[in-house]
Amino acid sequence: MSAVNIMPNAEQFQASLKEYVLIYTPDYSPLWLIVAGVLLVGMLLVLALHGFLRYRFATPHGESHKEEKLYLYSKAVRLWHWSNASLFILLLLSGGINHFALLSAHDTALLVSVHEICGYLLLVCWLSFILINLVGGNGKFYRIDGKNWLQRALMQVRFYLYGIIKGEDHPFPATLNVKFNPLQQMAYLGVMYALVPLLLITGVLLQNPAFIPADAVMFKAWLLIAHQILAVCSVFFIIGHLYLCTTGKTPFQTFRSMVDGYHRH
Repeated sequence: MSAVNIMPNAEQFQASLKEYVLIYTPDYSPLWLIVAGVLLVGMLLVLALHGFLRYRFATPHGESHKEEKLYLYSKAVRLWHWSNASLFILLLLSGGINHFALLSAHDTALLVSVHEICGYLLLVCWLSFILINLVGGNGKFYRIDGKNWLQRALMQVRFYLYGIIKGEDHPFPATLNVKFNPLQQMAYLGVMYALVPLLLITGVLLQNPAFIPADAVMFKAWLLIAHQILAVCSVFFIIGHLYLCTTGKTPFQTFRSMVDGYHRH
């Protein structure tokens, strides 16, 4: 039985399709991704310079310095934090490897499944975060006090750019009522209540295209780009977050707080 060409003008259709649908190939590197890569390298260089200046000029704390501890991170918060961090790493690795087609077709298919499972687990993790904030009292740390916020934010900027290099005391040390400084609070609020939900929404829609009207072709195409841009933004946040965690009295002081729950300063 001879094959029937169900689309006699297939070549013409494919040619016109490129005008409406973004075509992805393993070597596809859009301008925004190149710019993001350059910015990422620049960020790493700036942080390396900042770290060197801290090491070179910061005043060392003598033995007379007494470390103070506050129990600020409950077991629920720590469990959420490590789960969230682990899932983000798995999602970024699987997504990046798949985007650039670094593995075989079989391994890529496996990573697609890993990416999907981790994505839904991240959704559960985020809902747990919301629940902890609603019933566990952790939500109060995300309520921004607008009084003199800009002035306090500028004080924090000065500390990060100059004071921390000179070994000055933190202008807004953590307390039982205020866990984050003004910049931290704004950053965490934006990440957990904007970036992560948008990542989850775009991811779920990409995984379930039936949720999107069939004629919304360009929306589907730009949805993938939006998901990728949000993922790149999360990379910038994670790198900045990890670096700032090294700015305690010792490089690992802040990391210990997510192990035993005690903030040290």
